[in-house]
Amino acid sequence: MLGGKIQYDYAFMSADKVGRFGFKKQELEKLAKNLKSFNKKIKQTKNESELSFLKSPYDNQTLRQVLRITRKLPAKFDNLVVVGIGGSNLGAKAIYQALAGQDANQLPKKWRKLKIYFSGNTTDPQPLADLIKVLNLKKTVFYIVSKSGNTIETLSNFLFLRKKMIWQMGYKKHKEHFIITTNTETGSLGEIAQKEDYLVLPHYPGGGRYSVLSVNGLLPAAAAGFDIERLLAGAKTMVRQSKNNRVAKNSPFLFAALQYLAYTKRQQNISVLMPYANALAEFSQWFRQLWGESLANKVNFKNKKVNLGITPVAALGPTDQHSQIQLYIEGPYDKIITFIKVAKIKNNLKVPKYKNTDLEYLGGHKFADILNIEHQATAVSLMKNKRPNGTIILPELNEYCLGQLFYFFEIAALYLGELMQVNVFNQPGVEQSKNYTQALLGKPDYEKYKKELGY
Repeated sequence: MLGGKIQYDYAFMSADKVGRFGFKKQELEKLAKNLKSFNKKIKQTKNESELSFLKSPYDNQTLRQVLRITRKLPAKFDNLVVVGIGGSNLGAKAIYQALAGQDANQLPKKWRKLKIYFSGNTTDPQPLADLIKVLNLKKTVFYIVSKSGNTIETLSNFLFLRKKMIWQMGYKKHKEHFIITTNTETGSLGEIAQKEDYLVLPHYPGGGRYSVLSVNGLLPAAAAGFDIERLLAGAKTMVRQSKNNRVAKNSPFLFAALQYLAYTKRQQNISVLMPYANALAEFSQWFRQLWGESLANKVNFKNKKVNLGITPVAALGPTDQHSQIQLYIEGPYDKIITFIKVAKIKNNLKVPKYKNTDLEYLGGHKFADILNIEHQATAVSLMKNKRPNGTIILPELNEYCLGQLFYFFEIAALYLGELMQVNVFNQPGVEQSKNYTQALLGKPDYEKYKKELGY
């Protein structure tokens, strides 16, 4: 069996529970009238490259290619290093932590799979220096990911690792240790890959932050030994749900609509995602990029200056009960909180009993039960203090539920962009800082950007 469907509990988002800071039924009903037209627009424009993520769950060609490649890797390698930044590695990292666990690379191998490491998300030299100290480079394959093919952080790490592998393995053999994902039309990475005859898996047509269910996320997941067909099956379940024009049956639109009402009607411009599962800490980082880059726009669909944006915050329960909850409960009324709860946690660890002390009440409780009770207590505390919060409930943490969760947020971002009337695929602010960086590093034909900086 694949597993159950994720649920969205939004009871504590309503005005009935949190007063003027919650949504009113008539407000939601008004927004619900947009759902049918939004779905119609998505259907009509689904072939546009930016919307490629809609098709990723059905890309059987990429699925077969990834499975064919990753089945061969364990015969030669023990490790795979994902070298990328932003959308090129956050999704893969979120999958790996969710399914392998936080300390997976410290554990002995139980079956034929690769340990997955991540690099290329910074030009700080120390993480790279530390990584190569712990790896047996002869048993390591590097997966280099950059859609543009010009990402400074990724290419800096790649060029260093390439040189290191040539020293270690020799020029001819080093090529077996690199797999490249980039666009095949422009960019330095693609040029190098073609010249050096590296194995290339083309980047899917869309942008990086929507690429988790494409080759970017699937190859590392499959190399680790996870069932990527089951991951995509979960996404397909959420695809079918998102096509439903009834709001009550379309939880991604419902989520987007409540985020929109909180932002536009209640001035709640901070969206906190707080999983009660350590394994989903990296998922929150993936969400942070998706929300931050997709929903911040200077202009709207009509090219009118609006400077809209919802600030995402990645939190973790119960850890941040001891660092953030005071702010969430007694600070400004500018936040909307979303929890993620895993209903069935397989680990049965219990707290030992210690009699005749104040701690006796803890004895015999499963850690998993304490975790879910802490979530419940936090949600109720927020509600009692008129702080809107909702909970996404995963039946359990597996590939099928994780596939649903990724697609849930991707399509919710698209819905929210439609409600806000902004292009969720636009990011000129990101490109400007990239141009300035490349100019200061001496990239040819970038002199105009250097002049803008006063050099």
